[in-house]
Amino acid sequence: MSIDKQLREELRQVADSMQCPPDLYGRVQQSYRHYANEKRGKSMKKRILIGIAAIIILIPTAAYAGTYLANDIFGSSKTIEEHGGTQEDYKEIEGMLQAAKGKLTEDEFKEYTELTKQLVQLKLKITDENGVVHEEKLTKEEQQQFKQLASKLAPFFEKINETAKP
Repeated sequence: MSIDKQLREELRQVADSMQCPPDLYGRVQQSYRHYANEKRGKSMKKRILIGIAAIIILIPTAAYAGTYLANDIFGSSKTIEEHGGTQEDYKEIEGMLQAAKGKLTEDEFKEYTELTKQLVQLKLKITDENGVVHEEKLTKEEQQQFKQLASKLAPFFEKINETAKP
């Protein structure tokens, strides 16, 4: 047998015969728990920081991507549904507004949306939950305002529709 193997065997036998004091065993165990908790705490801090960074990045992105132009005019899709419309109608209106935004200048689009808001408020006033329009609900002044808004919006509709045609 080589000297290394003999030495290793001798050390193993001596180690087996040694007795570890109970307080030493407890201290080693306590030290290991402390090390594990400290390490777990550091990884938890990293996770929290990564989570906060993700929230900071994702919330503005979701808020920007989640806004609908139709919400500026109607408030929400529920408003259309309360007046006999469907979710598909809401999406169609949103598509028309997106098209208008792409074809009109910024100032024109602001004026267009403001006039559209006023017209929609009048239309919502005279439309019941089944989608039936009751024009007799408007006063004379409101009927006149409705006609004026429609005539002011006509050039915008022409500009939007003429650029769509080849």
